[in-house]
Amino acid sequence: RCFSTPSLRSIVNHPGESAYLSSRSADFEALKVDVHEGIASISLNRPDKMNALNVPMWYELIDAFQSASRDSDVRVCVLKGEGSHFSSGMDLTVFSEMRAIADEELCPGRKREKIKSSIDFFQASVSSPEECTKPVLCLLHGAVIGGAVDLATACDVRYVHNDALLSVKEIDLAIVADVGTMQRLPHIVGDQRSRELTYTGRTFTGKEAVDYGLALEGFDTFEELEDHVMGVAGVISTKSPLTVRGVKKVAIYSRDHGTEDALQHVAMHNAAHLFSEDLDRAMEGMIKKEEPVFRGN
Repeated sequence: RCFSTPSLRSIVNHPGESAYLSSRSADFEALKVDVHEGIASISLNRPDKMNALNVPMWYELIDAFQSASRDSDVRVCVLKGEGSHFSSGMDLTVFSEMRAIADEELCPGRKREKIKSSIDFFQASVSSPEECTKPVLCLLHGAVIGGAVDLATACDVRYVHNDALLSVKEIDLAIVADVGTMQRLPHIVGDQRSRELTYTGRTFTGKEAVDYGLALEGFDTFEELEDHVMGVAGVISTKSPLTVRGVKKVAIYSRDHGTEDALQHVAMHNAAHLFSEDLDRAMEGMIKKEEPVFRGN
């Protein structure tokens, strides 16, 4: 796949290109994308393979979330799986492909460098929802296994079908989970619970995921789950895009830094962004008792 060289205008105006995600995703093989009223629905689209994460899907996830960041029509993303499952995790053909690539190299140092490059690629894909400037809500149902848990932990908020089955499965493949779960899950469910799930690889239900704090809310039917998530996304889509982007940036920084550092960070952020067109519109709306309407970017 070839990326066109961006113009300085497109970089400076980021995010500012209408329909950019729809254009980029037109030829996707493994994802289905729909943008409607500010909400980008990004679906893992290999239902006949339980949405196993193959190389095209890993690649397209990066493209999709980078494109969502750039698209002025997108205010919030919803990540979900087509069919009966969110995802069964890494497609096992990926491991054989990684081994074949490494085996092409006879030099031990270069062999390990190639393996490291492969892991870097998968880490970048898993991190793409977190690095997207727009909030990403994750809808979990059916199987949520291995790499699917990694991907879910990189989203802003997770909602789950109560009967979903989740597992940090890497331990059963004799792999140290290396693309995000071990780094993000402790912040979400606590260190001890994270270690227990990672050491055992045991399967747990959507209801347990809510109890642990991995998912915010659980639902008994897929229709209830989807309706709720789309409702939350709809509310977010009406808020100031500039402010929503700022909230996400500040939330991630606060998670990864101490309180004093985080306070200084948000002070610097608001010193730069507080007085904006969006603030004026929000204040005017409150005075007139009308819902403010904000521009896309």
